Amino acid sequence: MYNAFPRAFLRLLLGAAFAFAPLSHAIAQSECKYTPISKLPLRYSGPRLVITTQGSINGTPAELMVDTGTSATKLTRTGTERRGIRLYATGNYARGRGGALPIYVSTVNEFIVGPVRAGRSSMPVVLSMYNTPSHDAIIGASALLQADMEISLAEKHLLFFAPKKCASTHLAYWSKDALGVPMRRHDIDNMNPKFLVRINGVELEAAIDTGSAVSTMSIDAAKRSGIALDGPNVTRSGDIVGAGSYSTSLLIAKARFQIGEETVENAQIGIENPRWNGADVTLGADFLRAHRVLFATSQNKLYFSYIGGEPFRERHKIEPWMIAEAEAGNADAQLAISRAYRRGEFGVPDKNKASDWLEKAAISGSADANLSTGVQLLANRDYAIAAVRLRYALDRLPAERDGALWLYLARVRVGQADLAKSELDAIFARTESGEWPKPIGEFYLGKLSAEKLLAEASGGRSDGKERLCEALAAMGDFHRAHRQPEKEQAIETQIKASCTTPELTYRKLGG
Repeated sequence: MYNAFPRAFLRLLLGAAFAFAPLSHAIAQSECKYTPISKLPLRYSGPRLVITTQGSINGTPAELMVDTGTSATKLTRTGTERRGIRLYATGNYARGRGGALPIYVSTVNEFIVGPVRAGRSSMPVVLSMYNTPSHDAIIGASALLQADMEISLAEKHLLFFAPKKCASTHLAYWSKDALGVPMRRHDIDNMNPKFLVRINGVELEAAIDTGSAVSTMSIDAAKRSGIALDGPNVTRSGDIVGAGSYSTSLLIAKARFQIGEETVENAQIGIENPRWNGADVTLGADFLRAHRVLFATSQNKLYFSYIGGEPFRERHKIEPWMIAEAEAGNADAQLAISRAYRRGEFGVPDKNKASDWLEKAAISGSADANLSTGVQLLANRDYAIAAVRLRYALDRLPAERDGALWLYLARVRVGQADLAKSELDAIFARTESGEWPKPIGEFYLGKLSAEKLLAEASGGRSDGKERLCEALAAMGDFHRAHRQPEKEQAIETQIKASCTTPELTYRKLGG
């Protein structure tokens, strides 16, 4: 993996300790000085409810995804566009649960998260694969774990500590009964510590990945643990989510899980391949919600306490933590519940509940909910309100390109063709050459002919058929918005001839 953001890039800042509750009696009575040096809030953000915290990029507040599953720290396209940071192509790719993503490089003047600071340096930029991320950057293990770090999703915080003379001290200050297991780091390019767990009594290497929503094991690990993929303890589920923001089918195994002296019977753990993060078992946010965890890198030890709840994801219902987040006003959680009802993830789909939660999320300020409702309003010919919601979404998701095309269509429909063109031109001027859907944007702006658009969409790609149909649908929307019925009809004929399978069917916008 290309890594333009080595560990040396970030410097640990050991400032004065802040006011903090007394540490445990055992620590207080020893020579150990375990000083808290920074406390950061955590929240669930974006359509996938990833774990984020607050930092600073170039002197401006930044939302950062907390991802111990990756080593490097990377900017997102959202982060660069909010700050006008220029991108440079590298020809390299980052690989994770989202697949292979092209990596660009940029230059930042300052990057701060908690006790860690970087001056003017190069940083990689990963483009989004599906959803445009709402966060500005992904902060990886090489930055997070320079100091000892506690993560508590129950209390929604990260705590960083500076230890002194603590080599043999029990550092889980919140409980003398907290468990601990040894952990090790592989090398500077793979900073996420590994530790041992047991599944069905078989010893396996595990890692904690705060960027993963669910806990999983590799197919090889499942087989070594005596789990038959077609056996009675394995079922097929619907989703697995990672930093790449994608969803696919996976198998769920019921197994006996052990970490240290803690045992979970009938733990529901996903099965996936390959071992993309180098571990047999990946413990995700579902595990963290049921545990308080301290990465004591100074001791090469992982401390943890079970704090209640289901240690692994509850797959049969909308989870209580998600409902609590939604009812507390988290607009992104409201959107997640809407999508769960729409897909029928936990039973029969309920379109009415899905619609109610989606509207609530949009009103509460979810950028993605405003994007979704904006498209619906556009399809229903409510162009003025569609434009308002799409503009709101784009102000918060400046890297969202499809939304920019939809906003253009809404603007044209309400007689704002000049504004539509200037907005679209400004957005696609920031889009790299060859990046999809830039050819569609250039067609809308009159910079690319229909023939060249279709040639670029279908040429030399495995997904050429899908992109060709997407381009045809966009062309139909354009001609419809500009009231060009003959050209629209010609496009409809091409769509009927080439895009009739279900996965290649596109609805008309503003039909």
